[in-house]
Amino acid sequence: MNRVFCCCMGLLFLAALWSEDIRDKKIAINKVYFFSLLAVCYRVAAGHFTLQEIGGCLLPGGILLLIAWMTGESIGYGDGISVMTLGLWTGGCFTGMTVSMGILLSGIWGVICICRRKREPMPFIPFLLLGMEAVLIYV
Repeated sequence: MNRVFCCCMGLLFLAALWSEDIRDKKIAINKVYFFSLLAVCYRVAAGHFTLQEIGGCLLPGGILLLIAWMTGESIGYGDGISVMTLGLWTGGCFTGMTVSMGILLSGIWGVICICRRKREPMPFIPFLLLGMEAVLIYV
């Protein structure tokens, strides 16, 4: 698979979601389905659609969905589904690094918000976008 194209599509996917996640704290599921369908079609056309590969790609998002369920949706289900879609584009290892960086960045922002005594829900997609850019630059 063309790594540059897949990373560009992952960035485009997150960029398509970040503004509405900041504004509404919700994600349009039709955009997620559209990019998921594109990713599956691309993987099938490239011949990278084995059960083992797809399982690895969906693992980071599946873990986030499990965390969302265990915490009563402290992190939203939409974030987990979005990470699954990102995994279809970029692969499981790269997505895992992106999620880790996104969690680190959102944690730093959370500490800043706590120090400012500002308690409100935080969107996660913008931190994923920044995390993916950091991973692309530094890894």
